[in-house]
Amino acid sequence: MFGDLEKKLSDAENRHKAELKEMQASYDQLLVDYHRLINDKNELERARDTAVEAHKDTIDEAKGMLTRCDGEMVELYAQLSELMLTKQWFLTDGVAWVVKLVHQSPELEKVVADLVNNVNAVGVNAGIKQGFNAAHESVRSAEEVPGYDEGVEDALNVAIKAFDGFHISAHGKIADLVHKPLLVIKQRSELPIVKEDYES
Repeated sequence: MFGDLEKKLSDAENRHKAELKEMQASYDQLLVDYHRLINDKNELERARDTAVEAHKDTIDEAKGMLTRCDGEMVELYAQLSELMLTKQWFLTDGVAWVVKLVHQSPELEKVVADLVNNVNAVGVNAGIKQGFNAAHESVRSAEEVPGYDEGVEDALNVAIKAFDGFHISAHGKIADLVHKPLLVIKQRSELPIVKEDYES
């Protein structure tokens, strides 16, 4: 009877040892799985943080590009507005200003005055010649008549050449304003046109 009891006790102890060993193995496996899951979790968190940081850099870069685009759009709009104002001003006040510059330029005044004076002188000579032909008994030639000028025709030819090729110095002053803002050009066009403008 004691032998059977000892055998049952021994069998129970062996089963308990086997179960304990199996439980220990399961525990060890669970511990290994736990650490692996912790490592996987940490890896995923690092990957997530890396992705978030990369995404943040992309967002920051996109924001920077949008800011630059906005600045360029504002600048382009300002340039377009300036061009439209320039076109409008040129077709109205600008053309009138250029015409006024030509009309009041001392160069034009000089060549026109030379032309008028020499045309008048040639007319005077023609009148003297006609008068001489009518009264040729009193003088020997038209050149002897008071007021006759032999050089007026040459002077008229010189005046005609000067008129054909005269240069307005104000054109250079206009060209100097090409790269100036429209506001500066408009202010300059509103100044009085006097002789000193061309000499300065």
